[in-house]
Amino acid sequence: MTSAGERSCATRIVCSSALAAGSAPATLFRQLEALDGLQRELKLDKSLPRTRGWAGSPDFLLELARHARSARPQVVVECSSGASTVVLARCMQLQGAGPVYSLEHDAAYAAQTRAELARHGLADWAQVIDAPLRAHPLQGETWPWYATERLPAGLPIDMLVIDGPPQATATHARYPAGPLLFPRLSPGAAVY
Repeated sequence: MTSAGERSCATRIVCSSALAAGSAPATLFRQLEALDGLQRELKLDKSLPRTRGWAGSPDFLLELARHARSARPQVVVECSSGASTVVLARCMQLQGAGPVYSLEHDAAYAAQTRAELARHGLADWAQVIDAPLRAHPLQGETWPWYATERLPAGLPIDMLVIDGPPQATATHARYPAGPLLFPRLSPGAAVY
């Protein structure tokens, strides 16, 4: 058995900020290319949910899809839900793997994501978990972060997508993902 330190050394971490550089016209073009790529690679017969606002951008979603299709993770956990849940669930469906577990603190977003999964015929490939933000004591401080009790125990996470909670929640709002979920990563897991 490897230690948590050894697992983290073998983990691939990708930052989406590297995907967002460029001028406005170039960025718009890149986003349109990525959206078209998603539709084609995932063979979607329905449009994706909105990919602006708080949703993952098309280039980020394409990066997730390409990793999921090539690495073939057996278990995906994502922090937040939405267009990324649909994309990841479709990847799992195409390769007969799964599931995707999405932690969502906002009941309205959870309902919207479940409706999108049903619209795309993907409800069997992803589970949106109602996970309200609650206080987690970490390193002598209290952090608001998702309740994780409904995430199946002992789950080896092959791909972790940290896209929530919103930054307005707290300074370094996504920090708790590290101490709370990194120990559950399988060797060679990817973190986005």
